[in-house]
Amino acid sequence: MKNSDRIKITLSFISIALAGCASNGSERVFGTVDRGLETAGRTMETGRAVMQAGRTAATGTPAQPAVLTDVLVNRLGVSRQQALGGAGAIFQAAQARMAPQAFDHLSQSVPGMSDMLAAAPQVGPPLSQTMPAVGDLGGSIDTMTSLAASFQQLNMPQSMVSQFIPVVVDYVRTTGGPTTANLLQSALVMH
Repeated sequence: MKNSDRIKITLSFISIALAGCASNGSERVFGTVDRGLETAGRTMETGRAVMQAGRTAATGTPAQPAVLTDVLVNRLGVSRQQALGGAGAIFQAAQARMAPQAFDHLSQSVPGMSDMLAAAPQVGPPLSQTMPAVGDLGGSIDTMTSLAASFQQLNMPQSMVSQFIPVVVDYVRTTGGPTTANLLQSALVMH
């Protein structure tokens, strides 16, 4: 995408936001513009990631995890290794709770999935295996405990898990479609 195209898209979003401001009253102008700019920024970032994935596919070069990791690095301010390992930990947790066919479909829609999974820190056995009394809640507790432990090994606070998940799910929605993103989100959401 050319810089002139990016500018046109951004200006379009700003125009739409300002038009909405005029109909909502002037006191809400800045909040609406801020939300419009934030949405435009996210849309451009996602579009850039998709275009990079398309270029990778078109040139026949092996898929690289850089697309998702770049989005995580840029949006969350983490290091490349933290982005790679954090995304891998999320996909590892999802794999444990998804049907094999669903996870295969997910992994095909994310370039570099195997590299991300390999970068995920190894954690101990699930809580439900060490404490059978946990029962049906084990899956949800195991997922959060595993992710928190993985992120801690990557020198990130537990709170980063809740920041990573929406970015990863949005990325999967872009590359794999809404059904795949919903499956991923369902595997990660605590019931």
